Amino acid sequence: MFSGQKFFDDRHFPRGFSRSGYFTIKEAQLLETCGHTMKALFEGTKMPADEVQQKFVDEINGRRAAESEYAVCWLKYLQKINHKHVVYNLCSTSRNSGEDYSEAEADE
Repeated sequence: MFSGQKFFDDRHFPRGFSRSGYFTIKEAQLLETCGHTMKALFEGTKMPADEVQQKFVDEINGRRAAESEYAVCWLKYLQKINHKHVVYNLCSTSRNSGEDYSEAEADE
């Protein structure tokens, strides 16, 4: 499933897959070496060329349970890039409490 060129996602992983802390070393290597092929198969721009690629397509589309290392890695990648990051703060920045005070009333 090697694609011939390294796959990078600078938008979601600007420091690389291996430095993200989300992927194992093996998963990062799989994404870098096979990412272009996996992305093309996922988007449908490339047709499966062999049984391994057909199994990958079936697994990522939910027709089979994800068992291959390629499908597990790609689904993990998709989960990470599609996850909305939520940040919790200790203080609130909202100051609109529903009451409107003028500056004159605030000085009293």
